[in-house]
Parts: sequence; C-alpha cells; structure tokens
Amino acid sequence: MRLLAPLRSIAGLALPPRCPGCGAVTSEDHRFCAACWGQMRFLAPPWCAACNLPFAFDRGEGARCADCLAVPPRHSGIRAAVAYGDIARSLVLRLKYGGRTGLAETAARHMGRLMPYGSDLIVSVPLHRWRL
Repeated sequence: MRLLAPLRSIAGLALPPRCPGCGAVTSEDHRFCAACWGQMRFLAPPWCAACNLPFAFDRGEGARCADCLAVPPRHSGIRAAVAYGDIARSLVLRLKYGGRTGLAETAARHMGRLMPYGSDLIVSVPLHRWRL
C-alpha cells in the first residue's frame, strides 16, 4: 500500500484530473471546473409527485403538475440529475457514443443523490427503440 501513494502522485503529474465538461485541469477526478459547474442546472425538489417535473416553488407534499392531474403517468416517476444543457449534452454524448466509460462514474455520482430508496431500475434516456 505504501508503494501506491507515490505511483498515484507520479500518475497525477503525468495525467492530471480533468474537467469532464471542457477538459481543464481540476483538483480531483470527477470534478467540474468553475465555468462548467456554473453552466449546469442541477435538478432537485420541489417537483411533481408523479412525474418529478421541477416546480419553480414548493407546492406542498404530494403536489402534481397540470399534465399529471389531467393524464396520470403510467410510471412511478422519472428523475434527472441535471437539466439538459451544453455541458450535460457533451458529457452524455461522449459517454454513450464516444466510448468514454470513465465518465459513467462522474454521471453516477450526480444521479445517485436523487435515487429514491429501493429503486429497481436506472435507464439512460433517451434510448432509441433499436438500442433497447
């Protein structure tokens, strides 16, 4: 174990941690630089109790959006860690189509904070019907 710390230090100098959004050098792996972090809109409660669409203000426990009141969804909720913007789009495209599987841990860290206890399934969306 004592040998690993110096090796990590050397590897850190040769291959420093980089921002998943823009590639700028960061202090730790899986961290965004300040510019990319500021461009991302993280999603969190308050949101619709049926579809998890974010609300602008807290409407109380169990509140539903107009669409869910009109036509209730057939699922128990969909969640996203961040709104789909330039940085999130870049990260997702490089992960799904660019073979950058190292970005999966970065994405999972942000998704994990929103997972309800006892969740059965995590699905990457959108999936084309031929890729299911």
